[in-house]
Amino acid sequence: MKLDDLRRNWDGLGRVDPLWAILAYPERHRGGWEGHEDDFFATGREAVDEVMAMLDRVGATPAAMDRAMDFGCGAGRLTQGLAGHLERVDGVDIAASMIELARRHNRAGDRVTYHLNESSDLSLFDDDTFDLVLSIIVLQHIPNGLKTGYLEEFVRVLRPGGVAAFTVPSHGDWSIEGIVRRLPNSWQNVYRRRRYGYDEVMEFHPLKRSRVEAVLRAAGAEVVHVEREFMAGPRYTSFMYVVRKPAVTEP
Repeated sequence: MKLDDLRRNWDGLGRVDPLWAILAYPERHRGGWEGHEDDFFATGREAVDEVMAMLDRVGATPAAMDRAMDFGCGAGRLTQGLAGHLERVDGVDIAASMIELARRHNRAGDRVTYHLNESSDLSLFDDDTFDLVLSIIVLQHIPNGLKTGYLEEFVRVLRPGGVAAFTVPSHGDWSIEGIVRRLPNSWQNVYRRRRYGYDEVMEFHPLKRSRVEAVLRAAGAEVVHVEREFMAGPRYTSFMYVVRKPAVTEP
């Protein structure tokens, strides 16, 4: 899958079933979140609160708490949650339909800004811009060649002393379902279209923990903490990564 395919898929999902595409509870398929938007955004506040508590627990609270980025913000589920903790939040997404929806649901005024980013980098932001970068259940849908580039960009846009927290599945299990999920995405997409009834698909791209950590360290980040997380589903070993951009030391 190329970048333009990724954009086209998520822009399409943002038009046909946006909230389910972000939080794919089976009972919410085909517009099931309609009328339950408050519940949807409440899950974002809860998720952000849990991340903040985890950062405090592992001694990784950012040096400052001024500005954050929500990468792959979708409809702004986590962006709105971040606004309860930081002064300014930037939500970034590849899908114009998602950005439009996020702006409609913004309840934090000009403290939150949503950006359409159709690039394979984050060049819309300068170096050393953010105290916190957050990305949950997003990178798993991005092909690994693009994913590693975005990880490098997370480090670049962090301020010295800033922290990134994000999830990436490492590998699947060896159950029958797990083996099927190791097939090429082009094969799995046939099944996905039949099962969910949409031309647009959500591909899945695990990346080994060793590779993730190598990319981060090569980019200059300190890997502060890694722990298992289960949002990718029971068939995957997946991790929450916490990395810090080293503070600048005076000579």
